[in-house]
Amino acid sequence: MLKNLLFFFFTSLVTNNTFAQNTDEIYTSDIDNFWIAYDSVKSTTDTAKQIFFIQALYLNKASDGLKDFMKLRRHSAKIHLHNIMNYPKFWESVRKNTLQIKNHFGDIGALLARLKKIYRYYKPVKIYFTIGVLNSGGTVSRRNILIGAEIACADKETNSSELNPWLQKVFTTKGSVTAMVAHEISHTQQQNGNSGNLLEQSIKEGACDFIAEQIYKPVSSSYMDYGNLHEKQLWFAFKKEMNDQDFKNWLYNGNEAPGGVADLGYFIGYQICKSYYGNAINKRRAIRKIIDLKYGKKAALKFLIKSQYNEKPK
Repeated sequence: MLKNLLFFFFTSLVTNNTFAQNTDEIYTSDIDNFWIAYDSVKSTTDTAKQIFFIQALYLNKASDGLKDFMKLRRHSAKIHLHNIMNYPKFWESVRKNTLQIKNHFGDIGALLARLKKIYRYYKPVKIYFTIGVLNSGGTVSRRNILIGAEIACADKETNSSELNPWLQKVFTTKGSVTAMVAHEISHTQQQNGNSGNLLEQSIKEGACDFIAEQIYKPVSSSYMDYGNLHEKQLWFAFKKEMNDQDFKNWLYNGNEAPGGVADLGYFIGYQICKSYYGNAINKRRAIRKIIDLKYGKKAALKFLIKSQYNEKPK
C-alpha cells in the first residue's frame, strides 16, 4: 500500500508521522481507495450496488484534497461508474502506473527544493494524488495541488483507444507526473483571484510553464511544439483578442480548439515570461516578479511591455 502521508524537508524526502513546520505534504490514500472501489464494482452487475461501492469505498473516504477536487471538477459516483464501465481497457492499462506514484516522489522533492532555492518566499503545499473523472489532470485549491492520477500517470503505453481524441493526443505528448506537479506548484504561490482577460490568464498559465522549466525541465506538449513553429502567426492573432474575456480560442479548449491544438495561450504566456526573464538584469528578482504578479488589466499589460515580447523577432 502507498504511504498516506510523506513529508518533504527542504533538501530531502523523509517519512514522518507528525507535522513539522515548513514542510510539504503528499497524500496518496485516494488512489488506494479508488482501486478498492473499482474491484468491488467489477464484482457485480447490479448498478445500485456499483454506485454504492464507489460512494462508500471511495468518495465517502475522500481526503481533503479529493473533496476539493470533487467540487471543482464535479465528480459523482454516477460519472465514475460511467467511466469505469465504458473505458475498461483504459483502466486496466493505467492501474499499474497510478499505484507506482511513489516512484516520482524523489523527483518531486528535488524540484520543490529547487523552487525554494530560487524563490525565497515559497509557501509549503499539500499535494493530493487522486483518481478523477477524466476531465482534469491537475488543478489547485489554495495551497493544495490536486492531481487526477488517471490522466497524470497515463503515457503512450496506456490504452486510450476508448477515449476522446484530445485525451489520446495528451497521453502521447504530455510530460510526466513530476512535470504536472512542476506546473501546478507555481499556481499555489501566485496571487489569489481570477484573471479578467485573455492576456492575464495566459500569462498566469505561461508563468507556471516557465517556472516549471527552471525547476524541472522544458514542458513537453503539443501547444509548445506547434507554438514554436508558428509563433509569429499566433502572436498576431493573439493580440487581437488579448483584452477579451472569452478564452475559448486559446485556453482550456480541449477537443474544441481551433485548428485542433489546445491551450495555445499557455505558449504565448510562457514566451512573454521567458522574454521578461531574458531581459531582466536581476534574475532572482525576475522570478519573484513572474510568480508574484498581481493580475489586473494594467499589471498584465505593464508586464507585457516590460517583457519586450512584442518587439522580439519571431
